[in-house]
Amino acid sequence: MSEFVFQWPLVLVLLVLTIPLFWLLAHARKRRRELIEAMSGGHNTHRKLRDVLRFAAFVLLILALAKPGYAPIAEATSRTGRDIVFAIDVSQSMLARDALPSRLEVAKQGVRDALQTLSNERVGLIVYAGSASILCPLTYDYDFVRFMLDQANTRTVDFGGTTVQAAVEKAVDQVFLEGRNDVQDLIVLTDGGDHGSVITKAIELLEDKGVDTLLLGLGDPHVGSTIPITDEEGNPGLLQVNGETVTTQLDDVALREFAARSNRIEYLALGTKPFNLGQVYIDYAAGRQVDAAMNETGILVYKEAAIYFLIPALFLLLLSECWGARGLQIGQAVALLCLLALSPDAEATGDSFAINFKTATEALQAGNFDEAITQFAALSQEAADRTATPAQLAAVHFNEGLALIGQSKAQATPQEALAFAQNAQLAFLAAKRGDPNISRASVRLELTAAFVSELQIQIEAIEAQNDAINDQMTILIERLQALIKAQDELHAEISKPESANNAASLSPQFISSQTQLRQGAVDIQKLMQSIHQMMSSPADLNPNQETALTEPLNLIVRVQQSQEIATTNLINLDTWELAQSMQIEASKLIQAILELLANDSQDSSDSEDWDEMEEEYEYMEDSEESTNTSEPMQGDFAANGEMQELPLPNYSAEDILLEEQGNLQFRQQKRASANAAKVEKDF
Repeated sequence: MSEFVFQWPLVLVLLVLTIPLFWLLAHARKRRRELIEAMSGGHNTHRKLRDVLRFAAFVLLILALAKPGYAPIAEATSRTGRDIVFAIDVSQSMLARDALPSRLEVAKQGVRDALQTLSNERVGLIVYAGSASILCPLTYDYDFVRFMLDQANTRTVDFGGTTVQAAVEKAVDQVFLEGRNDVQDLIVLTDGGDHGSVITKAIELLEDKGVDTLLLGLGDPHVGSTIPITDEEGNPGLLQVNGETVTTQLDDVALREFAARSNRIEYLALGTKPFNLGQVYIDYAAGRQVDAAMNETGILVYKEAAIYFLIPALFLLLLSECWGARGLQIGQAVALLCLLALSPDAEATGDSFAINFKTATEALQAGNFDEAITQFAALSQEAADRTATPAQLAAVHFNEGLALIGQSKAQATPQEALAFAQNAQLAFLAAKRGDPNISRASVRLELTAAFVSELQIQIEAIEAQNDAINDQMTILIERLQALIKAQDELHAEISKPESANNAASLSPQFISSQTQLRQGAVDIQKLMQSIHQMMSSPADLNPNQETALTEPLNLIVRVQQSQEIATTNLINLDTWELAQSMQIEASKLIQAILELLANDSQDSSDSEDWDEMEEEYEYMEDSEESTNTSEPMQGDFAANGEMQELPLPNYSAEDILLEEQGNLQFRQQKRASANAAKVEKDF
């Protein structure tokens, strides 16, 4: 052990208690010996040896309470005492995936990394696009900041576009505190592309309030990237304007020009590479005015050594109780067990983190991906709690990503596989951020990105195929409805009495009509077979595979058989009765097909219909209640109004200030709305 220290040295003051304890033990032994001699002697109780063991155990327990530690590791931390507000751009362009998994997720993860480094700073959180919203005021509660950070998305603000001025005004007017000039930092994570900001006004606000600003540019400044979006029905796609796919890139030039106009603004282009925002901020804040001492070398984290004092103390206590003529063998056995437990080669005293990591990797190698994911997630939390090294934490995230990829490939559908693959991306990204030298994480990131793109293409193809199937099913149902209608009309025409009287002249016409109806059933059968093949997966495509059209295909064959018998028996008037019964049979079979198709589609929509009925019912109840409570209880409404006195105005200064603050926010929203209206493309 190197650089051994006691982290709580004040506890060592308790060692002064050993002096009275030693005197009390000696005095007790003396009185006991006098009593034994007065009673004509007795057997040896090994009292002195047992007291020595207990005394040594007491000393070891005090040393363990002093929190001994060894092998210190320096961890960078900031002790600036400054106020920090993170402003995250949540415009739609931040959904671009040139920075994996997206610019917005990279920005959010950067803030999470910074929160792990910060310790003595108040932190606030703002999101902005065409307008700005406060997600969290200045606070030391980093857990709440993390919670609100998870809620940030492109729908958090009211207006689209990108307006840095809105973020600056919101931070200066409503988040930063008065009297804190020169110890306030605004960190803006954006891809640029400002729409409508008055840069001069924003700079004046920053300089008047003494706010230092760090602009962080995310995205590729040279190559444009598409913007993936999801419509209201949950279907993925790409953002388009006037039928053309929109691409976006980091507006590096505009951000540099913005930073060049003030000494309080500093710009850093992060691009698409992994970064640690905590370290970026430490470098940025170095040499700036502080409210507390800056720890340039970081804090020292020691490995705990209390266990090396606790186990011997317990061993000595057990040995003191077992020592004696009849307990010597027990004491020796306990001593042997404790010595084995304290052996450096014993697995019981091995690093629990290393043991758990080995167990998790064994599960990964055995293909138990679900179990491995759970164990690596627990290891990640354990590593954070025990302040593991960045390399250890990166290894956990990397192997967790491998387990997630394995679980993704084991899924039955691309939709299920996509969720695991996207989580694997985040795990590999965390591994790369924790240890930039781990080249395997970079390779896996690229492979996983390609795999995610492949899954998304498969999902889009499946959805397109489902849309095609739905269109064909609609055509099928329309043809079946037309066929049953024509079949019933032909049956009604044949059943008329005048048709029997003119059987000789009408029979060829009826036979021709029935033949056409049978051909219509044959065409419907072909359409069914085409849809049946579309419903079958390519790997399992075979005529015997069952789908929703398996039973309707059998019925349409019986329809054709009935129609064929009807056609044959329409030649002679004597067999018209059999032909009519076959026509009725054909109509019943067609109706059975329609009912099967209707039941299949109804199963998927019953739950939605029920939800709509519940919402409508709740709305009716609310409406009735509001109607009933709004009716006057007695007399005429005007008469009741005349008898009531109007309350006297009683507005305090605080009420007026709150009202004015609300009006100010409303005016800011209207101004942001006006700026957004001037922007043709608000992404």
